[in-house]
Amino acid sequence: MYDSTNEYLPLGFSTFKKLFDLSALQKQTTNDSVYKNNFKMLSAGQISRSLDSLYKLNDTAVVRMYRTIAITLPFTAKQDSSKKAVAVVQPRYNRFDSIIPDSARTQVIASSISMASTLKYSLENSGNEIEARKKEIQYHYIEWHRKYSLSMACFVLFFIGAPLGSIIRKGGLGMPLVVAIIFFLMFHLLNMFVEKFVKESMLPPYIGMWLAVIVLTPVGIFLTYKAMHDSQLFNKELYNRAFKKIKNLFIKKEEQPIT
Repeated sequence: MYDSTNEYLPLGFSTFKKLFDLSALQKQTTNDSVYKNNFKMLSAGQISRSLDSLYKLNDTAVVRMYRTIAITLPFTAKQDSSKKAVAVVQPRYNRFDSIIPDSARTQVIASSISMASTLKYSLENSGNEIEARKKEIQYHYIEWHRKYSLSMACFVLFFIGAPLGSIIRKGGLGMPLVVAIIFFLMFHLLNMFVEKFVKESMLPPYIGMWLAVIVLTPVGIFLTYKAMHDSQLFNKELYNRAFKKIKNLFIKKEEQPIT
């Protein structure tokens, strides 16, 4: 405690109560309409309609960018006259210094720099808008394919997990469950990595979002086939007998005399 005569006065307390404002930690209810237009909340049909709108907006941005170039640099719309004439002797072009008089040279240079800066700023904004629109289109395609690829993945993982119960006879429910979880982790990791490649435009969405399903579909068909034919695919004794046969084969080859 601060005092005018004595700078600090030590005080003792039997009880000390400290109050904290916890109003910032209260649960804030978000309105449902905030994320209703987010691509993750849309159905497949709504995503298709949204893609049509995004393509139109992207085309409009591209047209606006070319219109800006045509207005700022009108000579770009005209064909170069040097390309029309076919002459053996190369045409001689006049230098900038000889065309522009000394009195207007500074003004022309300043006007050219200002025009180039304005055009650069406009093109950068248009380019950023087009890139953002392309990224948004990419995310919509990812979500559209996810609607169907995850549905198909349920069937694929079912045809992987269900046969494991009949093929793996030892270990009760635990061993088939562990193997099924391993296959699910393989699917999840592969799907996660490939989706990242799609977002970075390294793979098209129609390949990347279906790659995990395509990879695991033959596994599901193979396991289902083995289960239908009462296979001993996960029988440890089967692999021990095969290993002993291969080992005995190498032993016999080593024991054969060299002629």
